[in-house]
Parts: sequence; C-alpha cells; structure tokens
Amino acid sequence: MEKPLSQPCLRNQQAICEALRVHFAGVSRVLELGSGTGQHAVYMAARMPHLQWQPSELAGALAGIELWRQEAGLDNLLPAFELDVSRRPWPIEGTYSGAFTANTLHYVGWSVVEALLGGVVDALEQGRCFCAYGPFNREGRYTSAGNRDLDVWLRQRDPASGIKDIAEISDVAAGLGLRYLGEETMPANNLLLRFERK
Repeated sequence: MEKPLSQPCLRNQQAICEALRVHFAGVSRVLELGSGTGQHAVYMAARMPHLQWQPSELAGALAGIELWRQEAGLDNLLPAFELDVSRRPWPIEGTYSGAFTANTLHYVGWSVVEALLGGVVDALEQGRCFCAYGPFNREGRYTSAGNRDLDVWLRQRDPASGIKDIAEISDVAAGLGLRYLGEETMPANNLLLRFERK
C-alpha cells in the first residue's frame, strides 16, 4: 500500500502551521478531527515538538495515516484512532488543550457539524482553542468564484453538504459552548476560524 497523497495539503500546510504555532503555543495535547491522509498530522507534529498530536479518522483512512506516521518516526505523533464524530461519547481518554480540523465542515451536513462541535466541547479543556480550516461564506456570500464552484460540486455530490456561513457556524458553536474568536485569511480563499471553550 502506498501512502495517500493530497495535493491541497502540500499547498496549505505551511500557512496553517504558522497560524497554529501562535494559537497552540501553550498547548500540550491536540486532537485533530478528520485527519484525512495524515499529512497535516506529520507536518504539524514535526514543527511543534512541544505538543502531542492525536490524529483521528473514520476506519477506512487509518491505514494510510499509519503509513505516514511510521515513516515520520515522531515521538509526539500518536497512532490515529477511529472516530465517527456523530457517535457519542467519543472514545477519548481525558481532555485536550487544543483541537483542530481541516477541510471537513463543508463536506458534511449540519447534523455532523453540530455533532463535531459538541464533541469538541466535551474534549477540550475550559478556555482552550479549537481551530477549523477551510472555505467559509461571509454574510451569505462566497468569498471567491472557486468557492462557489466547489459548493455547487459538493451539493451535487451530497445535497446536505456545502460551504457553511461563518455566522451560522458561530451561532451553532455558541449554543453548544464554544465562543467564536474570529477568523484569519488563509491561502486559496480559505479561512481559519478560531473558537474557545466557554
């Protein structure tokens, strides 16, 4: 089996890492939700050796993540565990001082988004940061033509999915116990949204 490879990961991981270095400066344990290929996990763990990085994914992706992890040989990168965010409670031990997800929220419907955010509240220590990277709309409007085209493709693939609006995400998060702190502009018309567990 060859390691899975995502070209978008190669393009955006440096910018994401630079932002997370700031927000996770005082963090010791990070839970990554929807780790995908595992490329982000390896990249972030290698550049933030002060923290322990915990990947998670659906069962079908775990073998690919493990190939990346074994090749990297990083002491602070833990084996990925199986996680379906819609199944509560999550199979985690203790709490985390940071949480992160990249390019997940637009691929799923609102019920999964709510399950993910609610699980983050349970998994995070009070006052700690959750960062979500990906394409988001502002005030009901796309931030680029490319995001509009992506949204059309997503909804054709799954009508329940699609790019979410920042205001709607922050309202749902607030109702679950996450305070919205703001966003940062990232490459390729993406944003990094930041939340704090109340």
